[in-house]
Amino acid sequence: MIQAPSSSHNNGSISLAQAIKAALGVAAERGERVFVVGGVVRDALMGRPVGEHDLDIVVEGQGIPFGHRLAEVLNCAVRVHEPFLTAKLIAPFGVVASDAYPQLDEVDIATAREEIYEKPGALPTVKPATIDKDLWRRDFSVNAIALPLDVYDGIRQKGFDATQVAAAAVDPCSGVPDIQSSTLRVLHPRSFIDDPTRLFRAVRYLVRLSFHFDMETLAGFLEAVKSGALATLSPRRVWNEVLVALDEEATSEVLQEFLQRGLFSNLPIISTDDPAWLFESMQRLDLLRSGLGQEMFVEAGRVMLLAGLLRDGRDDIARALHEGNRVLQRVGTILEADRKPEGLRTIPDAAAAYCIHCTEDLRKLLQSCLNQRPA
Repeated sequence: MIQAPSSSHNNGSISLAQAIKAALGVAAERGERVFVVGGVVRDALMGRPVGEHDLDIVVEGQGIPFGHRLAEVLNCAVRVHEPFLTAKLIAPFGVVASDAYPQLDEVDIATAREEIYEKPGALPTVKPATIDKDLWRRDFSVNAIALPLDVYDGIRQKGFDATQVAAAAVDPCSGVPDIQSSTLRVLHPRSFIDDPTRLFRAVRYLVRLSFHFDMETLAGFLEAVKSGALATLSPRRVWNEVLVALDEEATSEVLQEFLQRGLFSNLPIISTDDPAWLFESMQRLDLLRSGLGQEMFVEAGRVMLLAGLLRDGRDDIARALHEGNRVLQRVGTILEADRKPEGLRTIPDAAAAYCIHCTEDLRKLLQSCLNQRPA
């Protein structure tokens, strides 16, 4: 049996190396295979920076019991989501402190699974499956590539090499050749209809990775938009996809692609009548990103998008997004901020107001807010 390391006072996080070592130990104890899947493998194959501040693993077996056992080893709390057979380990980790970098605050564990969509736009039902079947249920071939966790760890320690990653990859969906040809390809003809949020995800990948659709994927994308698949999504789910776009480096470009490709045809979060002012404001906000920090940038972008709805008289859509009356009142203040700048108190609100109105008074207010921010 694996023994849990003795408890020690630390900052509550855990090193990536510690988490991987513990996960491999639990996998050996339980006789289960574990993998890293998706974006980490894709980015390693592309020579892009590989995010190492979180660990997402897929267990070919029983992910929730695996998560409980790993939580015992790492002496931490665990949250489970039974319908999707997933578990999340949460800091603080009561293990012997390690100064190794990078440090993690959580570990995500998923069961290799199949998904069944009862109707378009609905959340799927799931059941355990092999890693190959798990990869086939994913959105795009470039995200349907896995590496055994021990192989990933060995390559990671030496420095990621695309050739080594490709040689060790579990790739039943031919994602590696698609990456090499910069092609975004869905794995099933009804993929966009079964889950229309993939329409938004596809556009984000096109912009972020500078990829292109293969012909069948493009045809499926256009058909899903034309047939009204987006109408099966609630306003909140569409809004969530828009908010995710605020985390992209090329935020304005992604939002423009959403609009131009018809993703707001059912719910016009950005109007086709006069979108220029909003995109110009978003571009100004992008220039402030490094000074604001990502969290405040996202919040400022959120209130600017809501301001666009109120400016266009689409209070009905703004309320359907379930952001709450208090938030909409804040947005109303931002729209009036060129006349009453003293009503702004937070950095995101000041940033949004400056980017919308671009007046000298608001620039000074924003600078004052930034100067007062704790270091």
